[in-house]
Amino acid sequence: MKEKLIHVWLPAAAAMLALMPAHAQTQAQAAPPAIAVDYAEALRQATAKSGAINGARLDFQAKQLQAEAVRRIDGPDARLSGFAGRVSTTLSVDTGSIAQLANPLLDSLPPLPGLTLPEIPPSLTVDRVFDVRSLGVSSVWPIYTGGRLDALKQVAQARADEAGASVQAAQDDAATQLAQRYFTVQLARKAWQLRSSAAALAKEHQSAALKMERTGLIAKVERLKADVAVDNALREAAKAGSDLEIAQLALRRLLDAPGAVTPTTALFVHAQPVGSLASFIDAAMASNAAWKQIDGKRKQAAGALQMQGKQFSPTVLGIANYNLNRGSSSRANWLVGVSVSIPLVERIDRAKMMSAARLEQQRVEVAAEQAGRDIPTLAESQWRAMEDARQRYLSMASAIELAFETRRLAQVAFQNGQATSTEVADASLNYTKSSLERAQAAYEYVMALARLLATAGEPDRLAALSRTATHTVDLTKE
Repeated sequence: MKEKLIHVWLPAAAAMLALMPAHAQTQAQAAPPAIAVDYAEALRQATAKSGAINGARLDFQAKQLQAEAVRRIDGPDARLSGFAGRVSTTLSVDTGSIAQLANPLLDSLPPLPGLTLPEIPPSLTVDRVFDVRSLGVSSVWPIYTGGRLDALKQVAQARADEAGASVQAAQDDAATQLAQRYFTVQLARKAWQLRSSAAALAKEHQSAALKMERTGLIAKVERLKADVAVDNALREAAKAGSDLEIAQLALRRLLDAPGAVTPTTALFVHAQPVGSLASFIDAAMASNAAWKQIDGKRKQAAGALQMQGKQFSPTVLGIANYNLNRGSSSRANWLVGVSVSIPLVERIDRAKMMSAARLEQQRVEVAAEQAGRDIPTLAESQWRAMEDARQRYLSMASAIELAFETRRLAQVAFQNGQATSTEVADASLNYTKSSLERAQAAYEYVMALARLLATAGEPDRLAALSRTATHTVDLTKE
C-alpha cells in the first residue's frame, strides 16, 4: 500500500499555507517556534502543572504528617512545669480551750503594780504574705485505653491512604485529559493534511478542466463542476485548519507552554491485543484509584466503630512527678502512681453513636459492593471499545487502497474524456473520507487504550505502548 501512495506533502504545503487566514499567517510569523514534545514529556509537564494533582498531593502530605504525628500517642510524655509568685494567706489558730483554762488562772492572781495581764482571746488570726516557687517534671503514660488509641492511629493512617488514592485518581484523570488533547491535535493535523491535499488536487483538476474546456474536449458545465469541487475542498480545508488551531491551543494551555506545542508521538494501533480482558480486569481490581479510596474508607469506618465500642472501657494511666524544689513544703519531693477512670454516665448517648458507626460501615460496604461490579464492567467496556477500534483500523486497509486506485483511475479517465468532473470529485471525496475514518479509528483506539490504562491504574504505560505499535498514522503522506 505504501508503495502506491503519492507523496504530496511538499506540493501540498504551499496550498496549506495559502489556505491559512492572513491573520493566522501573521501570528505564525510573530509567534515563537513550536516546541516538539513527545507524549511521555507531555505527560510529565501536564502532571507538574495540574492544579488538581498538586492540590491532592498537598492534602496527602498534610494527612500523612497527621498520621505520623499520632504514632506515639500511646507512649509516655514528659512535661516541665514551674510556678513563681507571691501568696497572701490568713492563718487562724483556735485558742478557745487554752483561754478557758488560762483566763480564770490569770484572774485569780493578785494585781501586780504597773502590770496588767491581758486575757487570752478565743482565737488568733495572722495575715501572712510569702513567696512561692515550684519547679518539677511530670509524666503520664496511657497503660490501657481499651484500644481507642490504636483505633485513632488506624483512622489517621486510613485518611492518609485515602488521600494518596485521591492523588492517583487526579493523575489518572490528568493522563486521560492529556491523551484526549494530545492525540486530538494529531487527528486534526491528519484531517488538515488530507483536506489540504484534496484541495491541491482539486485545483490541479480545475486547471486541467479549464485547458480541456478551451480545447473543446469538455463542456463548460464540467469545468464549473470542477470549480465547485475546488470551493468545497477549500472550505473543508479551512475548517480543518481552524479545528487544528483550536486543538493546538487547548493542548498548549493544558501544558502551560510559552509557545505552540507540536506533538511528535503519532496516532498508533497494535496488530495484536496489548493484553487480555482478564488481565486488565485483575489490574483494575488491584490498582484502580477508586477502589483504593474505598479501601481507605473501610479502614476509617472500622477504626471509628472500634473507638465507639470502647468508650466505656476503663482508662489506666501511669503518673509520675518529680519536684526539683527538694525540701519544699508546698509539694512532695516525688510521686509515682496509677490512675484508673471508668465512665459511668455520660452526656453523649454512646449506644446511638455505636449504631451510627455501624451504619457508616455498612454504607462503605455497600459502596464497595457496587464498585466491585462497576469497575470490571468499566474495564470490559473500555477493552471492547479498544478492540473494536483496532479491528476497524486494520480492516480498512483494503478500503483505502481501493479508494486511492479509484481516484487515480477517475483522474486518468477524465483526462481521456471518459469520466466527468463529478466522478473525479466523488472519487477524491471518497478517498479523503476513507482516510479520515481510518485515522478516526486510530484515534478511538488510542483513547480507549488511555482510558483502560487509567482504569487499571497504569496511565504511564501509554507512552511505552506507543513505541511498540506496529501501525502509525503518517502525517507526511496521504
